[in-house]
Amino acid sequence: MGFFKLAAAAAVSLTAATAAFADTGLMTKFDDIKWTPIEGTPMSLSILWGDRNTGPYAMYLKMPGGFEVPEHAHTYAYEGITIQGEWQHSFAGETKVLPVGSRVTQPGNAFHGDACVSEEDCVLFVFQSGKGDAIFHSE
Repeated sequence: MGFFKLAAAAAVSLTAATAAFADTGLMTKFDDIKWTPIEGTPMSLSILWGDRNTGPYAMYLKMPGGFEVPEHAHTYAYEGITIQGEWQHSFAGETKVLPVGSRVTQPGNAFHGDACVSEEDCVLFVFQSGKGDAIFHSE
């Protein structure tokens, strides 16, 4: 669990310079995070700061173990870091399994695939400078 805490702290530090933080301090244990279900999926999220409807924002994203997201894109680029589990990311003909501490920089409007290939849930730290959305091939 020590590496998990280190990875989470590093993830927050990576975007500290660009994020707008509240005027008051806040400390939350990982086990106390409040998760919000993402409608129509088994995934959930927890906004760390900002506004996902307009951006910029940062969040934790939780995918159940064994879950695969169909190929999709986002209007804006994002940075993602694996905090828990093994995240599989596919982009531009390349697929990698990304253990805790691994990083993805995903360009905007570029189709890609995501999956949680571990038995345990995957938790990702995600930062986006614009609104959060998902665009699927059928849209």
